[in-house]
Order: sequence, then structure tokens, then C-alpha cells
Amino acid sequence: MHLDFEASYPKSCMCMRLRSDQENHMKYFIDTHDKTKGSFPQGQLTEAEFFAKFDALEEAAPKFGVGAHAAHVNLNEGKAFCFMSGPDAEAVRKAHEAVDLPFDSITEVKRVTGADLRHSVDAQAAKAAA
Repeated sequence: MHLDFEASYPKSCMCMRLRSDQENHMKYFIDTHDKTKGSFPQGQLTEAEFFAKFDALEEAAPKFGVGAHAAHVNLNEGKAFCFMSGPDAEAVRKAHEAVDLPFDSITEVKRVTGADLRHSVDAQAAKAAA
């Protein structure tokens, strides 16, 4: 069910906007790249070269319904981890293939940050159990 509060309230009064059905079904993924497994460019990659590769992925991703949100990289070790969103792992795979960017794995993950809606009681119970 999709509710549109924007039609009934001026934008200046909007504290929260409900997401569209498509956004509510978006999944998150981490994909990995590792030089020792052949999924990271061989030789020493510069920061500028890495940014260019990620920029290309970021540009191609929406064509597959995918968002390329962030990458964590260790250039010296030749490893990278991309944080992506999309409808499924197949769409993330297609986005990578579109820019000739191999990967080792694509894993669906749940995003857990301070901004997520979590019950504080559950978090407190987990701390107490640890």
C-alpha cells in the first residue's frame, strides 16, 4: 500500500515521506573484488583509476535498477568492497558486467545503522546477552 502525504501537506511541513513500493522492496548487497582471485585489476591501481572505474559503475547501475552507493578499497592489497542496492543480485551482476568489472561474490545484506528503525529494547537485550 502506498500513501502519498505530499498531496495533502505542503513540503515545508513534511517531516517524513513514505517511500514508493519500489523503494520499499529494494535490497542491499556487498560485492567483493580481490586481486588474488583475478577480480581486481592487476598491477598497482592509482586512486584516480579506481575512482574512474567506480564512476563508470555508478553511471551504468541505474540502467539495471541498481544503485552504486559506496566502495571501500585497499589499493595496496588489491581489494574492494562495493555497497549496492537493487532488486536482486542478478541486476547487480549485470551492472558490473556492463562496465567490465569482475567480482568474486555478491551477498545480500541487511543494512544496520543508527538511522535504521530498530527497537532499542532489542538492542539493549543483545548487549545484555553479550
